[in-house]
Amino acid sequence: MRSTFLLAATLLLALPVHAAEANVLKVSVVHATKTKGKAVTIDPKLKRIGKSLTKAFSGYQNFKRLSNHELKLTPKASIKLPGNRTAVFTHKGKKGDEVSLNLAIPKSKVDVSLRSPPGRVFFQAGLKHDKGILILALYLRPPKK
Repeated sequence: MRSTFLLAATLLLALPVHAAEANVLKVSVVHATKTKGKAVTIDPKLKRIGKSLTKAFSGYQNFKRLSNHELKLTPKASIKLPGNRTAVFTHKGKKGDEVSLNLAIPKSKVDVSLRSPPGRVFFQAGLKHDKGILILALYLRPPKK
């Protein structure tokens, strides 16, 4: 299962990176499905990242936000996922301008390292769910000055 969990580290929304570490992680859980011959449909709640989703996941036509979370990374935080799964995010510190995280979904045998500068959206995707996949849209909020 680990190999099917694809990393789509598309970095978007380039904003200035601050010297201090981000400690808030925003996570939107998105369900993406394929519908041959039909137009792309994007949940209005995903309007800000809709274009990025369709570009990064061009094989999918339907995107629906299932849940939205705001987590403090102190040093671990978790969210519930569909299918009675839990995603655990562990804050691993900072390397240069990037924040390092670990994402574990034990029930699905997922354990991956992630890195991103604060202020950019990136995606982690691939878990199968209800004739589609789950996409985690992740955003590390830049720290306040």
